[in-house]
Amino acid sequence: MSKRTHASPLLIGESFSPWTKKARWALEQCGCAYDYKEYTPTLSEPGLRWRLRQCSGKVTVPVLLAGKEIIRGSWQIARFANRADSTGRLGNFAKTEPWNNLSEAALAEGRTRVVRCILGSDAALEESLPGFVPGFLRGSLRFVARNAVQRLDRKYAHLATADALLHALEKTRERLAQDDSDFLLGSFSYADIAMAVVLEVVAPIAFTNPPLGPATQNCWNQPELAREFEDLIAWRNRLAAADATSYSQFKARRPLSRG
Repeated sequence: MSKRTHASPLLIGESFSPWTKKARWALEQCGCAYDYKEYTPTLSEPGLRWRLRQCSGKVTVPVLLAGKEIIRGSWQIARFANRADSTGRLGNFAKTEPWNNLSEAALAEGRTRVVRCILGSDAALEESLPGFVPGFLRGSLRFVARNAVQRLDRKYAHLATADALLHALEKTRERLAQDDSDFLLGSFSYADIAMAVVLEVVAPIAFTNPPLGPATQNCWNQPELAREFEDLIAWRNRLAAADATSYSQFKARRPLSRG
């Protein structure tokens, strides 16, 4: 991460979220200094609403607070970062947008898969309770976690499209094979970030803080897809391992297999 200062923008997100990962990767690739604050669903919502001056309606993360400017969502945060970087190293966003759309659809389906996996796992539900809840109470408070996860499912399930994840992976493989390159648009761009992060709902490697419990980690892994697209896993790992294309959540997991 770039060196931070008191005047740095504040990024509020969820460390495990692919959308937060896209935002952080874009900011760091552009050399944008920022402070980071972890968002805890339900518990952090009143504070976020106060920061956003939003009393009603849905609030989501990531969100970047840059002075008086509020930038919502990873796509807009990436555009902010690219404008702030005089070299425009995230590429042409008109050319990148179709890849971001593929990424968004794939991640929407991936999120629904993860959420419903957690709903089906007592251990994952217990892991999703706040860290301050003692172990001996987690079983009896499982219903609290279930209610929260069910609300999350209702909030986002309408965005999930069947086979969007498979389609995005196939299109990424096809484009990389066409150009025989590790970059979807000829040089590293936000398109590569958007599609590499899709692999985080197939075989995640990015470091998260707080770390996910083992049952929850299991819900983020899709072994069959990982085997089918092992070439893309290797591609993502190469981006993660190279200093020129990596970022802090990947670097925290070094060394990575180069596939």
